[in-house]
Amino acid sequence: MLDHKPMNRLLIIFILLLLSCAAYSQAKQKSADELKKEMAEIRRNSDWGNEAEANKSQAKIEELSKQLMMIRKVEQQQQAGATVDSAKLQEEAEYKMGLWKQMMAAVDQGENGDILLAKPLREKIVEAYKDDETPKVKNPLYYEEQTFLCIDMSVPTIQRIIDQMENFKSIKSLMITCSREPVAVDLGDILSRAKNYPLEQLHIINFKNYVTDVPESIDQFPNLKMLSLFNNNIDQLPASVAKLVSLQTLYVDMNPVPTVMPMVQSLNKLETLGVARTQIGDSEIKQIKTMLPNCKVLVQ
Repeated sequence: MLDHKPMNRLLIIFILLLLSCAAYSQAKQKSADELKKEMAEIRRNSDWGNEAEANKSQAKIEELSKQLMMIRKVEQQQQAGATVDSAKLQEEAEYKMGLWKQMMAAVDQGENGDILLAKPLREKIVEAYKDDETPKVKNPLYYEEQTFLCIDMSVPTIQRIIDQMENFKSIKSLMITCSREPVAVDLGDILSRAKNYPLEQLHIINFKNYVTDVPESIDQFPNLKMLSLFNNNIDQLPASVAKLVSLQTLYVDMNPVPTVMPMVQSLNKLETLGVARTQIGDSEIKQIKTMLPNCKVLVQ
């Protein structure tokens, strides 16, 4: 039987990403609030230990997520006075749901499975840039409107995206990942280029031995609400994490981290802490639960 607990954790991340970069909607159906309430009910009432029920619930959440994307994007375009392109928005919605399925498939593989998060995005980027040695965004509004940016170091042309990072003005969710074999990444440089983003979510995922620490400069994002560091080789969090006082969710899963106590003890808004497959001991976990009674500590 599949262990759906880590899958649910990544599902939450992905749903939040969908909300932040929003895509497509058809006419008036259910409101966004109604859809979110229905999704919360499914997550709360499903028996995730029952594989058949879990699969059925995931399918429902996937469909509701797509509808939510639709509503958000239509609202966004209507507020901007733009014409709604249903076909294009449908394509975006299908793409993002495909992205979610790849994430879930990777987690299904267990401890040895890579998080193949950005495969479709990688193919789109290569196709778009293959005949252009100096790609430029032709619509300047793109830089203003884009709220989600994925830096996939497996993409051969990714440096071209990195070189344009300062042009983006509204990025709230930044994903730094490696969708194929892990490679080296200069996190300091990437985060420096992102320093002016109104960042609320930062995900550094799947670099294994190539990421052993996180830059101290991470505290340059005072509004950060979610930080996920899945599947790296981080053995110590930077002390500056303690300054992220808006942080609500922190995932250090699948890293040889021995302690997070010095960093999280001042994070009074922390609601979720993922520590599965780390070296954090039971005694520290008990201390954290006592110190932060409103924080849910996930050990699986």
